[in-house]
Amino acid sequence: MSGSIIEGLSDYFLECPLLKDGAFRVNALGGTPVEYAIESAVTSSIIQTYIDGSTVRQRQFNFNSREAYSMDRVTAIQNESFYEDLCNWVEEQSILGNLPEMPEGCEAQAVNVLAPGFLFGATEGTAHYQIQLQLQYFKEAPKHEEF
Repeated sequence: MSGSIIEGLSDYFLECPLLKDGAFRVNALGGTPVEYAIESAVTSSIIQTYIDGSTVRQRQFNFNSREAYSMDRVTAIQNESFYEDLCNWVEEQSILGNLPEMPEGCEAQAVNVLAPGFLFGATEGTAHYQIQLQLQYFKEAPKHEEF
């Protein structure tokens, strides 16, 4: 069980065998390759509400990285291939039911790729790449004490 959703997502991606040595952050991406970060995205959270008050929710987030960048074709292909492989890994893990640990009262149902990896921005020597993702999960209704 995880203490928070963002902690569960962070631990989930730290298990990914595709990640190279480098910093892994939450809501902060440094300027030196290779770095990774997950950051929350703005979205409505509730997808469906049941009569008992339990809900199916979503948490949209971005997976970012800072990679070495040049106009060299081989480097560009390597960066794009990493993101293609990462999307495939996320989809495969979701199908297999290997999902992030969640806080008490929540259960992960799927991690979905909303937008595949793309070049978000580049400066001389480094590039910022991003995948947009969605965690779909079930949250139990709050428990009310009866008198």
